Amino acid sequence: MRRIEVTYGDRPGCVFVRPLRGDDEESVVDADTWSAIALVDRLLVDVAGAACGPGHAATLAAADRDRVLAAVYRAELGDRVASTVTCPACAAQFDLDFRLSALCAAIRPEAEAAAAITAGRYRLADGTELRVPTGADELAAALAPEPERALAARCRLSGDADDATIADALERIAPLVSTELDAVCPECGHAHLVRFDVQPFLLARLLAERDQRAAEVHRLARSYGWSLSEILSLPRGRRRAYVELIEREQGAR
Repeated sequence: MRRIEVTYGDRPGCVFVRPLRGDDEESVVDADTWSAIALVDRLLVDVAGAACGPGHAATLAAADRDRVLAAVYRAELGDRVASTVTCPACAAQFDLDFRLSALCAAIRPEAEAAAAITAGRYRLADGTELRVPTGADELAAALAPEPERALAARCRLSGDADDATIADALERIAPLVSTELDAVCPECGHAHLVRFDVQPFLLARLLAERDQRAAEVHRLARSYGWSLSEILSLPRGRRRAYVELIEREQGAR
């Protein structure tokens, strides 16, 4: 069980998550916010005094949910994030990697963006008061004809600041684990920016591993005679450790 600090919502403190299991990985069907909230809901552990428990992931501030997902990524897939980038100038492909812990440490709220009123609530220079968005706000706004405007309306508590001003303030007050990384093509030297968002990156990674998980399940079922539910209930790390043992034993024959 891992303890993760949450600081952006109206209930600062910490949450607790359990290790990722195969059935959690298989539950991911998309890389959107709906899937992210559903995954976090599965991983949250009911601990007395926690800021959020199972079934309430949608109440987490979006910025806090991103940090939960970043912690899951680091624990299950490692701190190093590697991706293949295509150069927009010459179409050459090259690898880009960085440390997720360093990125999270570098993404900090800007204190001068707004004055804090209470936890999760702020006042802009013109007097407009707002709160940071939760997952529930994001899901509701996504159904509106103009999602960005709908999200701003949900977060505005009072005042006349326009939607763009509110969106900019929220991004500075409660930043997501999302940024643009500098990339330079080793072939042609073209410099450009590459967008990284932890939520779609993690979920897309789990989706891309479906065939590998199927192979791991097949290998364990054949070797140990375990059922599908037994295999998928294993923590990800333990499942992969068993597969490694089987492959090592077979390679030694």
